[in-house]
Amino acid sequence: MFNRIEITEQVKERLGGINVYGCRLQLSPKEAAADYSDLWEQIHSRWRGKTKAEVASTPLVAVYSQFYASIGLDTKKTPPSVQNMLQRFFIKDELERVPLIHPIVDAVNIAALQHLIPLGVFDADCVNGPLRLTYTKGGEPFQGLGAAEPELLPEGLLVLADDEKTLSRFCYRDSEVQKVTDKTRNICLLGCQVPGVDQEIVEQSLRTAIELLERKYRWEAAEELSSERV
Repeated sequence: MFNRIEITEQVKERLGGINVYGCRLQLSPKEAAADYSDLWEQIHSRWRGKTKAEVASTPLVAVYSQFYASIGLDTKKTPPSVQNMLQRFFIKDELERVPLIHPIVDAVNIAALQHLIPLGVFDADCVNGPLRLTYTKGGEPFQGLGAAEPELLPEGLLVLADDEKTLSRFCYRDSEVQKVTDKTRNICLLGCQVPGVDQEIVEQSLRTAIELLERKYRWEAAEELSSERV
């Protein structure tokens, strides 16, 4: 049920081996509230007492950190999302709080933490046309999550885009445009594969995210992200 999104030739030439897989889902809320407290506790039990260095040296975490560095990100200031969540919340002796955002986002984040694979989720109704991984030409407006105003992006940044706009500074920051809200009923669920990571691990993390979404939502597969099935 997963598709591989389009990747421009320029990205393929510079970053061979990167792929983004995903699907579109139509969600219908169930009456019962989603409770993920048991899963947050399991993640904490796995990582409690670890040092930041131990998290960073975990093989899958390290692979994504190397990819971050390869696209020009400072991994000390901007560690991979999974590494960042583990180090901020789950290595402490006590699980004081968890990164609750929205039941949809929470389910996806838990799956990412369980498999150590970066996952993302967009409101599909805010996406126009197929997704593609590309580089900016310069001057594209982008309003990052939490930002009050858009900024104009420089040339050469790796981004996810649709036919009209930039949706994400890839592996760094999503935009306000397609963020998940209480009105969201259709989603794009995405997982990132980089060199050194098997496709099957990425697909398993996506399947886990769907299973967790089932605690709160009924779902149906919607239109495909691209014409390429995997």
